[in-house]
Amino acid sequence: MYYRRGSIEHACATWQRALDHLDGVRSVRTRKAVAKIRRNVAPFRARGMRAATELDIRARDLLVAYGG
Repeated sequence: MYYRRGSIEHACATWQRALDHLDGVRSVRTRKAVAKIRRNVAPFRARGMRAATELDIRARDLLVAYGG
């Protein structure tokens, strides 16, 4: 919701909390959700937005831990 409204800082904070709850959860659905987060923040990371960069790194690391 925050992302669609253009409130990227809030979206990143919400996604960070969501990733907190995904620790240890391994499913195709979870991997897809994390990959979508990465796609959504990519343009903002490219612009150097710190919150987007930190979220993307964390999401990437989570996907690596999932084996993909």
